[in-house]
Amino acid sequence: MTKVLTFQVGIEGLEDKIWRKIEITDRRTVADLAYTILATFDSLAYHLYDIEYKNKVYDCWIDIEYDHRDVELVNAVTTKLSDIGLKENDTMEMKYDTGSTTTFKITYLGSRVMEKYNGKHYPYIIDGAGCGMLDDLCDFELKEIVEDIDKKGYSDHYFTPGYERTIKYDYRKFNIKNNNALLKGLVLDIKNGYEVGD
Repeated sequence: MTKVLTFQVGIEGLEDKIWRKIEITDRRTVADLAYTILATFDSLAYHLYDIEYKNKVYDCWIDIEYDHRDVELVNAVTTKLSDIGLKENDTMEMKYDTGSTTTFKITYLGSRVMEKYNGKHYPYIIDGAGCGMLDDLCDFELKEIVEDIDKKGYSDHYFTPGYERTIKYDYRKFNIKNNNALLKGLVLDIKNGYEVGD
């Protein structure tokens, strides 16, 4: 029986300003949860990530046996969410980009049985705030930008998504309907980028 899992996810230090409530099925992998987070938080998804849960690190590397970190490594790509032993209110931590780390705090809120014939609905964002993250910027640097926007009441911060054009970053502009309309396609693109490559 497939279950729908609900997670609360926020950027560390900004959990009250930039966050999402995500639904995803337990048949999906830990990597799929990471891809959903990267997609909904506007990441360009070109850095490494891992998710730590119960003293295990679920890593994006497929050949993790060559990793020399002193932790128990598990392949995020092959591990289903149903297999990691989630309990309500458990917390996880996802780190993205080891050079300019953005840390996501993840709380498992619980599950319910999936409605029949509704599998294509997920992943899905049921609530949220804040338009997302900025690649190549640490979460504490993003926090400074958010605080500056709050102090001034407007944004004068610009970024270059995909190095194609420069646009203004204002974290307050989050549109959940647009986010969901693009989500599944972005998750698939990100999954292909990490798992299939060039």
